[in-house]
Amino acid sequence: MFKINLALVFLLLLVVNNSLYSQAPNLHIKTTKNADNTVDFYYEKEAVGSFIVSLNFSKLENTETKSVPILNVTANSGFLFKLKPLDKNKKIDFFYDYSVTPGYLNPTLDSTVTYILPFKNGKKVKIYWGIRPGISPEKWKKYVVNSNNQDSVFGMRKGVVVDVRTLTVFNKDEATQETKKALRKEIIVEHADGTFASYSGIEKNSIAVKIGQTINPQSYIGVMDKLNGDGYSFTFDIYYHEPNQMNYRGNLKSVSPNFLTQNGIQKLESKKEYVVTYDESILLK
Repeated sequence: MFKINLALVFLLLLVVNNSLYSQAPNLHIKTTKNADNTVDFYYEKEAVGSFIVSLNFSKLENTETKSVPILNVTANSGFLFKLKPLDKNKKIDFFYDYSVTPGYLNPTLDSTVTYILPFKNGKKVKIYWGIRPGISPEKWKKYVVNSNNQDSVFGMRKGVVVDVRTLTVFNKDEATQETKKALRKEIIVEHADGTFASYSGIEKNSIAVKIGQTINPQSYIGVMDKLNGDGYSFTFDIYYHEPNQMNYRGNLKSVSPNFLTQNGIQKLESKKEYVVTYDESILLK
């Protein structure tokens, strides 16, 4: 019988830089100096997904622009902004560097969007919340499912796979008080509204998706991975990036979306069982 690891349920510590994906952003900024002494800034990127670009000017003279806002970049290339000179007869003198973070700042969330539980249609699952001490579940939480069987994992919502990465997880054994380390595969999917879904705990050799691939609700992703024992564990969550006064590269905030279950559309509560329900109309939305 699989014993639930309470340390994993209530405290999931991931040693990973949440602001960086394993794929290199490979985003470059280029400038064009125009005949009227204005300067245009453009970008080109090769990586999949949205990125947050922050520019820092260490030198910026003869321009009405004092600072540049943090920008969302979604296309493969495009125009960022223009610098205009104060004295139109003189060139703008500038020097800058920039940082690139995977994600999308300040998405417009649609509360009517409905997700499908990430398991086979008809399966009964018991949900636990994974939370961090001192942080409200409204701010940060993950959903944890434990099983005696190596269950298949499926998509929750239509989106594009933007990363497949390895996480280092530390969890504490309540019986022995021993902290154990495990490596887990995580799939990151970006949705059209700028939110992201994490599918964590996928057995490495079973992963059936790749970066750049579009998945739909009930698209097969892989199977659950073992976690320091005889049982299997899988973690999922939905989040977005929000500005932080101390770190303008943004941080992560959990979303508590609506899920379609046997009881209709509802929020997921901890320590409750739900039956996976699929409606093709969800795909059209």
